[in-house]
Amino acid sequence: MKRTPLTLLAVALFFSLTSEKCDKDSGSASSSASTSKPSATTVSMIDTHWNLATLAGDAIRLPEGVENPYINLLEGDRISGFGGCNKLMGTVKMDGSSLSFPGLGSSKMFCEKTQALENSFMTALRATNSFTLDGDKLTLLDKSKELATLVKQ
Repeated sequence: MKRTPLTLLAVALFFSLTSEKCDKDSGSASSSASTSKPSATTVSMIDTHWNLATLAGDAIRLPEGVENPYINLLEGDRISGFGGCNKLMGTVKMDGSSLSFPGLGSSKMFCEKTQALENSFMTALRATNSFTLDGDKLTLLDKSKELATLVKQ
């Protein structure tokens, strides 16, 4: 009998942590955002493989045989990618020149050779609030400070 309250508590906790939160203001904002047409810049960034080239202005250095870190901005406000060791996933928010990655996560393996690079890449992604796009070069910014550059594959 003591297991029933614990089971109910676990189920309630699961649903409260996984349910979507919404309020009246966000509902109206999201419906107006969904009816607005995405910009040509935003459309050209979606479904594109972006390889990491620099972090804080410095070219990245990869150990031999390591896959280049990258992100893919996907339709439906999603992001997937690879940080150098772990798979990346989460949400992306784009509006004009604003870009952010709320809800960014990754798998949790430790890779000694690439962990520092991956940590720096994740920090840059989490700090991003705007971007510039110049041809095949995507620059992630925190206001005007360059965090990372990625190149279209």
